[in-house]
Amino acid sequence: MLRLENMTAAHFDDYMSSSIKEYTLEKVQAGSWTQEDSLDNARLTYDRLLPDGLNTPNNFFFSIINGDNVIGYIWLGPDSENKNIAFIFDFEIYDAYQNNGFGSQAISLASTKTKALGFTSVGLHVFGTNSRAIHVYEKAGFEITDIKMQKKL
Repeated sequence: MLRLENMTAAHFDDYMSSSIKEYTLEKVQAGSWTQEDSLDNARLTYDRLLPDGLNTPNNFFFSIINGDNVIGYIWLGPDSENKNIAFIFDFEIYDAYQNNGFGSQAISLASTKTKALGFTSVGLHVFGTNSRAIHVYEKAGFEITDIKMQKKL
């Protein structure tokens, strides 16, 4: 049975190490950052959002657990523009566990958590090229609220 548990310090350290690299890659692929500046930009972003790391107030880190296995993670916190809205800053089901419905189940569990924490809704950002994630989020009831577009010259 799938469940969310508070992320341990060890899992958080692993998460930070891989997440900064992944965020760097995604921002470069999306055309938002140059390769040269991307790693510094990613570190600055995480330092700004998480000045106290795992212990940053009002940020909630969960390991997604199936049986005895950590199969992913989710990071929630208040939206920067509306504190009543929870924002999913990061979410992943590890490759070996994808295509088994775990993403949809984890989003459902996260929605229950955010409601219990007093939020009125939950939002997220997804890169336009991530069709798999878009499908999971639409299936879970998320609707598009904003679209940012860009044209390569």
